[in-house]
Amino acid sequence: MKILSSLLLLGTLFQGCSSIDQPIASRALVEHEFGPDIVLLSSEQQLVFSKDRNTRKAQINGKQAELGQVFFAASGKICRKVQFLVDGQRVYCKTDKGSWYAVSPVLASYNEADAGGNQ
Repeated sequence: MKILSSLLLLGTLFQGCSSIDQPIASRALVEHEFGPDIVLLSSEQQLVFSKDRNTRKAQINGKQAELGQVFFAASGKICRKVQFLVDGQRVYCKTDKGSWYAVSPVLASYNEADAGGNQ
């Protein structure tokens, strides 16, 4: 009898907690979507980036570069690494409308060759 009473009491408590009306926001918590200011590549460069998904040599802003393979970034965007012969590495990504832009570097300087466990 004690077990049955305990189960009924427990069941009533659980049911009471689950029947509480949850509050609903009357307006959106985020009204605007803010993103970084981006500068799109020229139409000629858009063609170079979109033409071939594999590694290839190209001229970008008058500088010799090697375009890396296209990859899917953690941001959800399609991106591509570009290794410039003089200026180092940059990453370019596609907007939702399909235009390519240069991503602002997160780190001041980074080289994958230096990152291999030398700490």
